Amino acid sequence: MSLVSTPSARVSRRALMGAGLTGAAVASLPRTASRTAASHVPESRVASRSWQEGRGDPANWRTWLLDSADELRPPAPDAPSQTEIDEVVEAQADPSDETAAAIKRWGSGPAVIPWSVLARELSAEFSISGMPQNRFMAIYHTALHDAVIAAWDAQVAHDRPSPGATSDEITPSDGVNPERSSFPSEHAAVAGAAATVLAYLIPDATSGRFDALATEAAESRIAAGAAFRGDVEVGLALGQAIGEKAVARAKDDGAGAEWDPSTMPTGPGFWQPTPPGFVETPFAPLAGAQQTWVMTSGDQFRPAPPPDYGSEAWKSELETVQEIAANRSFEQERAAVWWGTNSPAGLSNGWTHELILRDGLDSPHAARILADVHVAIADSSIAVWDAKYTWWTARPITEDPNLKTVLTNPPYPSYPSGYSGVMGAATTVIGYYFPETVDDMAARAWEAAASRGWAGIHYVIDDDIGLLMGRQVGRLVCSLARTDPVDGAA
Repeated sequence: MSLVSTPSARVSRRALMGAGLTGAAVASLPRTASRTAASHVPESRVASRSWQEGRGDPANWRTWLLDSADELRPPAPDAPSQTEIDEVVEAQADPSDETAAAIKRWGSGPAVIPWSVLARELSAEFSISGMPQNRFMAIYHTALHDAVIAAWDAQVAHDRPSPGATSDEITPSDGVNPERSSFPSEHAAVAGAAATVLAYLIPDATSGRFDALATEAAESRIAAGAAFRGDVEVGLALGQAIGEKAVARAKDDGAGAEWDPSTMPTGPGFWQPTPPGFVETPFAPLAGAQQTWVMTSGDQFRPAPPPDYGSEAWKSELETVQEIAANRSFEQERAAVWWGTNSPAGLSNGWTHELILRDGLDSPHAARILADVHVAIADSSIAVWDAKYTWWTARPITEDPNLKTVLTNPPYPSYPSGYSGVMGAATTVIGYYFPETVDDMAARAWEAAASRGWAGIHYVIDDDIGLLMGRQVGRLVCSLARTDPVDGAA
């Protein structure tokens, strides 16, 4: 869904349950509608390009995997050799169609964007979704972030002249700033980190696939007149070292913990396998204990228990779902199917890309925003999974086998909603960095959460609490961002 497709109504969820929906899946608003809504709101919190001024210097930013931006800083390089200069000149003399395509693919915009797009494509190719995708995207994007920041730190420290500033025979491609130091290549660093992480997280991929892409991306910067051979080689090595740190964290984050089935509670109100698959083993019962990124632990935002089974409050929740299913409008069903067949992490990733490209942000800003969005998504999932397997709430269809649902019930407890949590977290962080989108993002998150009830696979309280938890996690990430401002963000 494009960023221009936005919810156009902000009304009570309860009021909308029996009414038509005017929402993200069915309405389009002008792209410029909110850009000038308030004169006191900056065009973007991160639009400034004065990247070496005070705390706006990316070399001073926090990192996720490194202890500091200079932890792996490479030694100062020698001046570019004539051999290196000649290689760039020769590469630009008669570039092949493949070289031109590589320059465009990997060099049009912030270094992290094509690799972030690739992660979304790989998620579809290898059927990575839900909780595993949220974990994957956080590990991956924090590695990309640290690769950019480490490369930027070294560029500032060493200030080696770029190819375009070294020889009049070299013409930098569009978007290449010859005044910027090229050592080490940030594109190569990102490529090295990406390939290392992808090789570990997607072991079913063809051996060497990601290394080949990394080499293509890195070496395209030579023909682009953006880097010398030495810049690329050091950049790749730097990125690979950061990727190894990400892999080490992933190996120890608890995702591979083994669950003891004898600990599953049984009896009325507790989760049971649901149709049509009746999967016996619930999905990821220990995910709530995985290592977090910003939360103190998975239970930091654990909600109160759902209504007691059989109580009047519980009956009201079941009756609400039954009423929705019996009176579901065409718009509600279409929205439920649309949201339900799209990954919340993938949607949030795409929206973030669009805003980054709209504002013309550089690699450090793009990397930071994407890492923060995906960290929020990952931690919101951990928080929700902690709650799911604390309360083990049965799905509505368990209590009413005749309930008409429009999506397949996932094989795990109902309370709270994971989709709602992810959307609450991601849209909160996106709204922080792009404040003119706050209302739009909040409305999208609301509709995404409501769609789970419209689908009949969640109680409304699941959606409400999941959305609340996600927003709590999102605000925690925003609070961390405020302690380390980006070009004046506050």
